[in-house]
Parts: sequence; C-alpha cells; structure tokens
Amino acid sequence: MTRILTILMILISANTFAQESKYCDAEWCSLPKNHEAHFDPYYNGHLCENFDSKQADFSAKYLRLQTDRLSKIAIDKTEQLVQYKFDTDSLFNTGEFQQNGIIGLDYKRIRFHISDTKQKEGELEFIISGKSNVSGNICDFKGSLKILKVFEITENYDFPGQASLFAEYEFYEDSTQNHVGIFKGTFECSIVIDHETKEIKLDESFAIADGYYNRTYVGTWKSYKSGTLKKCIWGDYRLPFTFDFDGGDGEMMVNEKYIENGWTTFGDGSEYEYSKGKPRLKNQWWK
Repeated sequence: MTRILTILMILISANTFAQESKYCDAEWCSLPKNHEAHFDPYYNGHLCENFDSKQADFSAKYLRLQTDRLSKIAIDKTEQLVQYKFDTDSLFNTGEFQQNGIIGLDYKRIRFHISDTKQKEGELEFIISGKSNVSGNICDFKGSLKILKVFEITENYDFPGQASLFAEYEFYEDSTQNHVGIFKGTFECSIVIDHETKEIKLDESFAIADGYYNRTYVGTWKSYKSGTLKKCIWGDYRLPFTFDFDGGDGEMMVNEKYIENGWTTFGDGSEYEYSKGKPRLKNQWWK
C-alpha cells in the first residue's frame, strides 16, 4: 500500500481531471485493428475495436489474454507450489485499506475489504471472508478462491521468483442482508516465489510505475432476488475492461460522467488522513 500517497499527490495536483470524449470510438483510434493495444485489458481507450463495452462478464477473456501473454515468457509452476507456504495476509487481505471497483455498466463505485483468508490443507484453495460496500450498503461475504495457474517469469525478469497467480473465485454475500448476491470471476496477482524457503508473497516491486495494477478481480455480481447479472471488477489501482470509465494516463482518473456514481472523493485526497506522512483511510467502514 506504499503507492497510495504517491497516487494521491498526483491526483490532487491534477485536480481530478478526467478525459471525457472519444473513448471507445473506432473512428478516433489511429492504431490498426490488429494492434496489440486492442487486446490489452488495461488499455481501456482502445478496447472497443475488439470487445463489447456493454458485455457484463469478461472473466474468461481476461484469463485467456493474460495467460496467453505470460505463457510466452514464463513457466507453469502450479503443481510445484502445493507444498509452499502462501502469505495470505499480503496476497489477499486488505488490512487497514480497501480495494475500489466498479459494479454495473454505469460504473458505480464498490469497495471491498477482505479480513480473513485460510488455506485448505494440502490444496491450492483458500476460504475468504470480507465485506462489500455500495453507497453505504455494507454486506458480509464468504467464499472460496481456487488457484488455476501460476506462471514464473523466465524472460526479461527483474529478479528471480517473479510470477503471476491466476485463480477463480466465488464469494457469497449474506442472504439475510439487503441487495445481496454472488461475486464470481477470475483473479490475478503478482507474486514472488522463494524456492529456498518455499514461501510465496505479494509482489509490489512495480507499485510506483504508471499503469500499475495488482490483486485484480474480474467478473460479475448476480442478485439472489432478481437474478440480475452485473459487471463487477475491483482491485489495487488500475482496472481492466472498463472502457471509457478511466480517462487517466499514469494513474486512474474517473471520467466526469461517472463521478457522481460514488467517485466524488476518490481523487481529491479527502478520504485519507496523514500521520507522519503515512496515509490512513478515515472511514474504516468494515469495522
């Protein structure tokens, strides 16, 4: 979470400016249709060439695109890691912070806090508990996250052990609460594998880089009551498959037409207080 202060400084100096027009406009984009940018889930302004911005579920496409890319520069180490120790606190839990995301095609803000993660003995599966928050409607959820693939990078890596972990998740909100349902999709995070100690931790070595993303959940939310399926994507910093929602360059900057959907204080620093230069979220709503 060391990146948060840097993000706030940039966002405040930019006065929460967000680009509005011509995102997802095929006529505006000067790149060839087969350009790799049109297949990068995080290059949101160009995705419309090959993807439908009205689609709800991008979990399968995200998994395929990201794993296809990594398979060219990495080795599948999934089975080898069954006996390794996963640092669940850094990999999944959010501590004193929250993760931000979008729900629905109007990109309403949704916040997540994951408080507890336990690994099933001898399996690459984790039981996760946490809370979601949409416009003050706070719901408890619990579910599972199962690792599908772990790719250890072998080419162009900065240091040994860099890898990407992919999983599928299914989180169930408490059915006795209001406006509840099921979160389901694909998870990705950057990890570091220490083969000597057989430990796996979160990799935040690129946290100060432009376009940084990590611990990303790409999927849907489905209402228990109505069966309505909504796009739901959240994580640390940049979000994939959000098309015209994010008009930023180095940092995420919310398009003006979505600001009123819960994002008014996202970029002005007012959500944090500072003690010895360290940001702290003022409203720790999950407590």
